[in-house]
Amino acid sequence: MAGTTVDDRIDNIPLVLKSYSDAFESHGVHIPMEILNEQRGRDKWTVIKELGGDKAKLIYRDFVETLLQNTSKVKEMDGASDTFRFLKEHGVKVVCSTGFPTEVSSAILKELGWQENGLIDGWICSEQVGASRPDPAMILHAMNTHGIENPNEVVKVDDTAKGVEEGLNAGVLTVAVLSGTQSIQRLDAAGPHTILRGVGNLPDYLLENGYVQS
Repeated sequence: MAGTTVDDRIDNIPLVLKSYSDAFESHGVHIPMEILNEQRGRDKWTVIKELGGDKAKLIYRDFVETLLQNTSKVKEMDGASDTFRFLKEHGVKVVCSTGFPTEVSSAILKELGWQENGLIDGWICSEQVGASRPDPAMILHAMNTHGIENPNEVVKVDDTAKGVEEGLNAGVLTVAVLSGTQSIQRLDAAGPHTILRGVGNLPDYLLENGYVQS
């Protein structure tokens, strides 16, 4: 969600990265921002457990608290709702996936109102499936939930290299977008089928390549 369909920038600073940095620093653990940026898309507890050592539980507690305090400040990426409407109008199931903890994911989605307004069919986070990107567990869970057996009928959209790898591991059409914090070079190195400027460009891409009919 964050960086793809959810704009988590507050005062032009990505909330996820700042929350990571602040939580680590408050417990005397310095992690360079470039390393934190590389973790985007992954399950947040997995990242903090790997980098936080014996202080991981305390760091994670502070990280989640900061996120929950700021969920009312996030907004959707430009074109997200229009893209969801386009997909729904063309009979496509829409599922949001994220590395956020369950309680943070729920709070953000409640704030945005996508499910209540019928724009998405569901959501899933890595905490719920017990596996972090690039493991394809979230995609496979969504497919199973909605009765989709053929990976060729699925498109995965993500702003992170780990998310791109997740899509490729699931064997689905994988689209990278440049609306997050990772560079086009980093995303291209992960091997997506295409790179778009943002989620708002997805409808035209799907139409132009015959994935949906006008």
